[in-house]
Amino acid sequence: MIPCLNGATTMPYDIGSDILYSSLAGFHGVEILIEKLENFLEKYSKEDLKRFLGEVNISAPSICCLKKSFLLQKFDEKTREILEVGRFIGSKYLAIRGGLYGKSFHQAKDMYVSRLRELSSIIDGYDMNIAFEWIGEMNQAMDIVNTVNRENVGLLIDTFYWYKYDESLDSLRKIPSDKIFFIHICDCEDLPREKLEDKHRVYCGLGVIPLIDILKILDEKGYRGYLSVEIFREEYWREDPQLITINAYDMLIGVGLEAGIRII
Repeated sequence: MIPCLNGATTMPYDIGSDILYSSLAGFHGVEILIEKLENFLEKYSKEDLKRFLGEVNISAPSICCLKKSFLLQKFDEKTREILEVGRFIGSKYLAIRGGLYGKSFHQAKDMYVSRLRELSSIIDGYDMNIAFEWIGEMNQAMDIVNTVNRENVGLLIDTFYWYKYDESLDSLRKIPSDKIFFIHICDCEDLPREKLEDKHRVYCGLGVIPLIDILKILDEKGYRGYLSVEIFREEYWREDPQLITINAYDMLIGVGLEAGIRII
């Protein structure tokens, strides 16, 4: 499996810092936040971004959107600009979120299936895939992805959301291997699940999520993709970006060693 850093872990810092310090720490990939990318493009070009990545020999496997409303918005020229940048720098995934957000599952499913099919047709022309992150139970996520029934639409499994909303290792075992596109990995504080929020995420190995079991299941299923450390924690954000990336990398590798999994 391949170590990667999600830009949320270094939220206050720009893409340039993410690329440089992730490479120095040992990561092989940087997951670029759309929000950071938009800021970057105000001063630089996609050619500059590709050059920055190449100078430190690091990949950008995924463009990640944190906005809950992304799939519900009109796919305009701004969306296509982001996809063109992704295609140009070699990103293979667009990571987007979905959840109930006050709707019944039936209502939410119909809405997401329609929008995912529309985006699937658009993104196909950019040689990218949709990694769909579901804030809810794994069986619901698979129901949506199966109904969409497109080769370029699969799951992004987030260990925090899995722990908060599902927590069944059997749910992970049941996911078809070819539909596991991407992994967001972190640990979390020991709190009742109904009280858990993104701000309670911590570095891998410092919390209660059974990451070792999760990694073993992924390994058994033949997953050899990216493990992207995604942590929303202001305590960490106040630290130096190089220290954040070193801690994120070292903790991830440590959990991998405990699980007997090669993360390189």
